[in-house]
Amino acid sequence: MKTQTSDLEISDNAGLQMPSDQMSDTNSTGSCPENGTSETETSEDEYISSILKYYPWYHGMMFNSTVEKLLKWEHSYLVRRTMHKSIKKILCLSMKVDGRVFNCQLNLSDEGWGCSKLCEKFPTFPKQKYAHVYQILDALSLVANVVIPIPRRLLVLYHSSITLENQLGKGAFGEVFKGKYLAKGASEPIQVAVKRAIGDARKSTIQEFCHEAQVMSVLQHANVVCLYGLASLEQPLMLVMELINGGDLKKYLQTTSNIPNKQLIIFAMDIASGMKHLVMKKVIHRDLAARNCLITKALLVKISDFGLSVQGQEVVVKKLKKAPIRWLSPETLNKGVFNEKTDVWSYGVLLTELMTRCAADPLSPRNLKEVQKWIKEAEHPHRIENGEPKELAELVDSCCDKKKSEERKSSTSTDRKTSNTNLTRKRSRDGRPKDKSTERRTGTQRKQNTYRRKDKGQLKLPTAMSTNQERPSPPTIPSTVSPTTPLNSKPPSR
Repeated sequence: MKTQTSDLEISDNAGLQMPSDQMSDTNSTGSCPENGTSETETSEDEYISSILKYYPWYHGMMFNSTVEKLLKWEHSYLVRRTMHKSIKKILCLSMKVDGRVFNCQLNLSDEGWGCSKLCEKFPTFPKQKYAHVYQILDALSLVANVVIPIPRRLLVLYHSSITLENQLGKGAFGEVFKGKYLAKGASEPIQVAVKRAIGDARKSTIQEFCHEAQVMSVLQHANVVCLYGLASLEQPLMLVMELINGGDLKKYLQTTSNIPNKQLIIFAMDIASGMKHLVMKKVIHRDLAARNCLITKALLVKISDFGLSVQGQEVVVKKLKKAPIRWLSPETLNKGVFNEKTDVWSYGVLLTELMTRCAADPLSPRNLKEVQKWIKEAEHPHRIENGEPKELAELVDSCCDKKKSEERKSSTSTDRKTSNTNLTRKRSRDGRPKDKSTERRTGTQRKQNTYRRKDKGQLKLPTAMSTNQERPSPPTIPSTVSPTTPLNSKPPSR
């Protein structure tokens, strides 16, 4: 199924975790200053922090696309925070009525909370003010006969479970911190990376945060950065992710000398293994490049930065704004198409980055206009003559194959001799001392499926990088709740 979207935008440092010894003056989550925030918004923020966030039907910041997926039944409802126009935040009751999602703004005044639009759908709903939001829902349950509160998703975290430490990086719209996260039921916190929206973030930035969390929540693989959750009940929004201390792959390739060819092949296998998982979960990355892969101290590569990723089999954009031109396929440049095969093309371009150790951007020194023409017209635009290692050079030709879809082979098998490979990991991938059973096999021939573009069927990629590493579980919440029962044991006073 094809999905259409508007502009394709890429933030400068989205998703990067950059090691730094520079300390921040922020040692707890707190709230960022929000210049221009209205007095009403401030009062709503205080009410959310002290009362509303404890109710399981309050979902925090959420946009229409997610709401429509959650409200499956007639008279099912949830309360959320959303944004009107560019920066104004509003509290909203969303309910499915007559088969459609009905959104009603909850207004706070000196007299209390009101929801005037409810009278349009339910004429017998009392026209009065209430001290608390849950009292509106109590009154609604009396006139709607049956109401179904939808509990918040498992990926939603409390801000109080997160502690920020030193800053790792900062961009125009977000900051990345090293921090700690205490999961529900856990006795000790774990180290994490926290991506936080800056100050008075605009609607588009907040949407990107929520979208990235939604995409990452379906992924669970050793070669994909793990998401612990999204702190969206209060402000500012924060993405809590696995902490990768080694930085991004591009910087590693540029700053590390004498990287053996066998190690480059292992990196390629790691990335291919992660991309195979994305294919299984029907996720299109759309921005696969060395800069968007992180590397651990044990030299395990993990795919990151899902700000541009989408869930589905194919998406068509109307125009390519700030797109990574050098990594795009001909069909993307010509028609704005993104799918599994275009990700395979980007993977082929990433292989050239491995082969050149990221000495320069792909297809340099051509400018972007020349690059577009070259990709569209050249038979093998990314071929590196006499490139090393040869295994990667062959894969580049396979992944960046410009033949028509129906002529592309689905997979091929090759024998790769690794008798000279002497690379071993000092520690296993979960950080524990290495066991012989987890070591890479050396001195033998290994038969691998190459990462080749195709038209139909599942993508065949190298599968030697499988692990049993488990993804830590986020906090759990009750599956059955009452409209007037908060998550804490003591309800707020009326």
